Amino acid sequence: MNRFIHSILSLAVAVGVGACQKNPDPRKLVPGPKTPEKKETPRDPDDGYTDPAEKKKNEIVDPTPVEKKKIPDAPVKQNPDYAIKVDGKPGYVKSPYDAQGRMIDVRGLPPGTEAECPYTRRTFLVPP
Repeated sequence: MNRFIHSILSLAVAVGVGACQKNPDPRKLVPGPKTPEKKETPRDPDDGYTDPAEKKKNEIVDPTPVEKKKIPDAPVKQNPDYAIKVDGKPGYVKSPYDAQGRMIDVRGLPPGTEAECPYTRRTFLVPP
């Protein structure tokens, strides 16, 4: 029985190897379908068609330079105003720009330091 299985397997391998055929030259190019060549026919100038390439040749270019967008100048930095001290509350000031007069905590900031008003986003100086 073992010989029988061995002979069948040998036969199967031989058939499998014999069925494989190598391509002699795998880099050989196969020609593709041919496309018909286009023949250019002269156009009648009265038919209204203008070739885009010819249009570029005959295009008139304006010699005046194109005005570039001007970048605006940086805003001039102005000296900020001093904040107003709040009586009886050391370390608290009122912003000179806030119309409602709300208090701002500036404890820990030395006098003369620029601080930003949280209500108006404008800078002010911490008073001495």
